Amino acid sequence: MRWNRTWTSVFVLGCVLLIAPLIAACGGGKSSADKTATAQAKATTPSTPAPGTTPQGTGTPQKAGAVSVLGIWGAGELDSFNAMVAPWQQQTGGTVEFTGSRNITSDLTLRVQGGNPPDIAIPAEIGLFKQFASQGKLAKLSDCPGLEQAVKSDYSSSFQDFGSVNGVLYGFPMKVDAKANIWYNPKTFSDKGFKTLNTSNTFDDLITLSNTIMAAGLPPWSMGMQAGPGADGFPGADWIDQLILTDYGASVYDGFIDGSIPFTDPRMAAAWQQFGQIALTPGYVMQGGAAAINATNFQDATFPPFASPPTAAMVFEGSFASGFITGQFPNAVPGTDFNFFPWPGGGNGGVTGGANIVYAFDSSPSTCSLMSWLESAAAQTIWVERGGFHSVNNKVNLSAYPNSVEKAVAQQLQSASPFRFSLDDAIGGALETTWFAGVGQYLATPGQLDSILANIEAQRGH
Repeated sequence: MRWNRTWTSVFVLGCVLLIAPLIAACGGGKSSADKTATAQAKATTPSTPAPGTTPQGTGTPQKAGAVSVLGIWGAGELDSFNAMVAPWQQQTGGTVEFTGSRNITSDLTLRVQGGNPPDIAIPAEIGLFKQFASQGKLAKLSDCPGLEQAVKSDYSSSFQDFGSVNGVLYGFPMKVDAKANIWYNPKTFSDKGFKTLNTSNTFDDLITLSNTIMAAGLPPWSMGMQAGPGADGFPGADWIDQLILTDYGASVYDGFIDGSIPFTDPRMAAAWQQFGQIALTPGYVMQGGAAAINATNFQDATFPPFASPPTAAMVFEGSFASGFITGQFPNAVPGTDFNFFPWPGGGNGGVTGGANIVYAFDSSPSTCSLMSWLESAAAQTIWVERGGFHSVNNKVNLSAYPNSVEKAVAQQLQSASPFRFSLDDAIGGALETTWFAGVGQYLATPGQLDSILANIEAQRGH
């Protein structure tokens, strides 16, 4: 996934997702911001909140105490989170004790097992959330006065589903990234006469475009699978996720998640082979073959289309890629020097992506107060205006986005039909990490795909 996964600091996460998402994560080696960092959120906005930013929500206490939050952010993204919670602190007198960790899945698991969970968790995965809710470890949103009603009013039913387990709301998606994006240099496309695609186009059209670009003397693609321990290969998994969703629809996609359809199903193999058609066709990828693709950091692979001169035409990356691009090319103008077009889904508007699901382990007045603030359009607009944040709260005005590219991502997410968590992130655990490793194995030995998929399926439930 993972912008959100290892990235945050790079986004600077830049990267992505947080990267910073984790992407923050994103980048190649780990930076100091990629290491676990604990910080008490500090006010980064004027002492008097702007109109409309006063925390809202039934039951918001006049005064609040300390609330512990475990998330993934560091560096610039942590600055933006701090700015978002500053009005809540100013209005309630409460404090946010934030711990950022790139290893949030294991850290959160250990804290819950040890009986010392944070008050609020904001990871970039959904598997633990569902597990904790099913085990009765989470507070229901209905335990916080007014919060459940606010979520039902502010989020579409499809995004409410991500915060629900067995029909009960336990959380809500606060920061969302799309993965169905193909990034390109508008100047290159204009100069060479290349035409972008849209959701009504097909994968065959993408192959035709790739052939056209290669015939013009430019490698169509840049690609890298290196993302750090346990995450190498995830960019390839993102390709496969999107191919499954647009080729076969949400019901098949969900079947691979819940296990009713095994990884050994021919439709899974077909998606891998489509990915291989891009990655392994001679001349398609500037890195030049499986070994180089596997050895190239996924963040570094984002840059070639935007270099001067460009050394590739396109890169498939999550919406967090805009942070990578502007971090590497500070003078790049969104929409002019870089842009994206959506995955050509043959009329299927499905979008894969990632999200930070906000959920709480207690329903104290202070925790409920902060949860209600984080859910609100007023809070999320603060980060939206700073950039690198996409909200699916339907009360966040699209005019708040700082440029046309960020706004287009938000529109893409809001109109997604359907939106699905990255399949690998939704599965999690050994199945996910084995899948990532399998991507590198497949690129090196595509003839062993059947055994690779059987090995992945064997990890289900581990």
